[in-house]
Amino acid sequence: MAADGKYKLYARGDLESPIAGVWMVAARCPFPLYRRMTIWRLPDGSLLAHSVIAMDDAGMAQVDALGRVSIILVPHVGHRLDAGFYKQRYPDARVVAPAAARAKVERVIAVDALAEDELPKHGITVHALPGWKHGELAYEFALPGGGRGLVLCDVLTNRDPPPGIGGWLVTKTTSAVPGPLGVAPIMKLVMLKDRAAAKAALVRLAEIPDVRIVSTAHGRPVVSDCAGALHAAAASL
Repeated sequence: MAADGKYKLYARGDLESPIAGVWMVAARCPFPLYRRMTIWRLPDGSLLAHSVIAMDDAGMAQVDALGRVSIILVPHVGHRLDAGFYKQRYPDARVVAPAAARAKVERVIAVDALAEDELPKHGITVHALPGWKHGELAYEFALPGGGRGLVLCDVLTNRDPPPGIGGWLVTKTTSAVPGPLGVAPIMKLVMLKDRAAAKAALVRLAEIPDVRIVSTAHGRPVVSDCAGALHAAAASL
């Protein structure tokens, strides 16, 4: 947020729906990297927005057309940038964050509930991701057409480079991974604290039956052979 209280809006794409009941939009980061917001519909018909991205009026109108945002999910401290923008726009929405991230998230926005406590009330299975320093979790939910959706933040990624030399350089350290999903080199270097625990957690995600989409905050969603992509990501550790 700028000194005048306004949020900076970065170049973005349009809201897309790679599978029924899930929507996402990608925008540039302050540096040459894309970040992705994922939205899905809760059983009561309202919306959960994960890793939110502030957008202009046209972009926010696309979100409003889907329904009411009732939960703003801040996945960890590195993705709290635009949470305040969403709270201003949706004052009745609850801000939710993992227990491990709550204290640092609350440096910029009050947290109404912990992900581990609140989200199961909305039919979401919360999966721990041990082995990492930043306290990220994974979120599993039912898709309206059958099957399961799975949303993570930074633990997994794939190639999705912005154009230009800057995008190429950043991609080399952030999303230069083999296959449809993998762990970014910078995550292994900076955030990994227990390789065996982190790998075991990814294997457990790969064993969730009938996962039809895996969405992450950096990289394109995986919508085919999700189990194979998750197993490959685990093997890459």
